[in-house]
Amino acid sequence: MGAADGRHYTPNRHTSREDGMESSFGERMQHLHATLRQRFDKLSRVAIAIYDPHTDRLKTFAHSTEGSSPLVQYEVKLSEVPSLRYLAEHKQPRVLDSLDSLLGSSSEHSRKLLEAGYASSYTEPLLFNSKLFGFLFCDAREPGYFDAPIRTELATYAQMLAAIIAVEFFSIQTLSGALTTAREFSRYRDEETANHLRRMSAYSRLIARSVATRHSLSDEEVEFIYLFSELHDIGKIAVPDAILLKPGKLTPEEFEIMKIHPGKGREMIALMISEFGLDGIHHTDMLKNIIACHHERFDGTGYPQGLAGEAIPLAARIVAVADVFDALTSERPYKQAWPFDRAFAYLEEHAGSQFDPVCVEAALRNKEAFRTIHQQYQEPATSQVGSDISRPGRGSSH
Repeated sequence: MGAADGRHYTPNRHTSREDGMESSFGERMQHLHATLRQRFDKLSRVAIAIYDPHTDRLKTFAHSTEGSSPLVQYEVKLSEVPSLRYLAEHKQPRVLDSLDSLLGSSSEHSRKLLEAGYASSYTEPLLFNSKLFGFLFCDAREPGYFDAPIRTELATYAQMLAAIIAVEFFSIQTLSGALTTAREFSRYRDEETANHLRRMSAYSRLIARSVATRHSLSDEEVEFIYLFSELHDIGKIAVPDAILLKPGKLTPEEFEIMKIHPGKGREMIALMISEFGLDGIHHTDMLKNIIACHHERFDGTGYPQGLAGEAIPLAARIVAVADVFDALTSERPYKQAWPFDRAFAYLEEHAGSQFDPVCVEAALRNKEAFRTIHQQYQEPATSQVGSDISRPGRGSSH
């Protein structure tokens, strides 16, 4: 790919979006909303929030709303919302005939629903094989709107939505699991520890959420950046261990070999999607862009193609900042961990050259959240640390 392997990859971009179409789950919600409104014309909003059991986070994902949505780029721990936790545990829906009952509630989501003028609501946990994937939220501007007929219809659609989301996420897990297995069989032992991947994907999500309004990213696209970022360096499977694990600085010849991994990773993803019948996964162009372009630099001096500025897909620009930041603040066989302040200073210093300045600004606005993520996914102590603390990470074009 590019200069490294003689082939050229053209990122699929549509302005700031990663595909040339509306977000697929968002489209489905709009279609569902339109279908329901043919019979229930006062139904003002239908929305999905998805649940991440690893972090206990419930996150806005897709919606169709009459007017502007009161809740976007919003997340909360399920354990901190007893009413929703009860619905999930008891596998039952909830009807609120009057949202005035939420007056005085301390929760942000309740306050925003009231401010938006909604009068009644219906909430259904999205369960598939008894596993919670999220919730369906429906709101109307008329009190007592959710009578027996509409509840019956909404319950049916909730089951369908749960199955659709489950299949999508199971497909992504299958792809990720297959690539992880391949990595293990190849004796791939680079710095891509499980905690590194968790940290950098969480950093990526924070940055994506912070730039979402500026770049018209939907909650769905933010979530897929989070899901796909863990696979950013999968092409390193193709790099010999002698180079991948070298404790010292790479020679120019070795670095040229290292530079093949974005192209190899993109080829692997395409093959796995085809071989495992995972063509139905949405936003695969975004995944390929992350893998192929996260070592490009904003000034055009990166690799493998020397893309510059906004010619580099947004998801790749986001992941580049998250990946390098975690490399800087982590111990590696060839470097010590940098203090957080020094790592943030590095991002700021290289904004506009190595990194997208907007993505760097987003990281700087979330310093405390970055620290929390780092503490949550700490690495076990290691003594295999060299003295070179000047290098951001293996494969960096710095």
